[in-house]
Amino acid sequence: MKLRLQTDYALRLLMDLARRDAPSTLAQIAADFDISREHLVKVAQRLAALGYVTTRAGRGGGVELAADPEAIDVGEVLAAVEGRSGVLDCVNDSSACVLEPGCRLRRLLMRAESAFYDTLRGTTLASLVSRPTPGRGIARLPLN
Repeated sequence: MKLRLQTDYALRLLMDLARRDAPSTLAQIAADFDISREHLVKVAQRLAALGYVTTRAGRGGGVELAADPEAIDVGEVLAAVEGRSGVLDCVNDSSACVLEPGCRLRRLLMRAESAFYDTLRGTTLASLVSRPTPGRGIARLPLN
């Protein structure tokens, strides 16, 4: 299963924000991660619409988590951002398969997708990051 770039950016953004004690600008985060600010803005807007982050414009504004990192479930974030679209078209639409009814591959793929999300469910954002040590600043997350 391959995740979309938007999902990658969403998880990176949430992990970075979980490490910070104050709002941060998208321009700074984009520069830190060497990614497009425009793409990051779209991701932040999506995360705000889903209730994971809050944004404030103007001086002293920025983006920050809308909830404690302990309360943010990575599996739920992934399902909300990525969507459960199915590994193949037939997973969500049995009419897309000429082998239905009775295709065992479709059922196997459905179980595999469920296992993927089940593995992530229950993992909190906080468990993926370390908080900065006072006086040491924000350590960069490894990206590759």
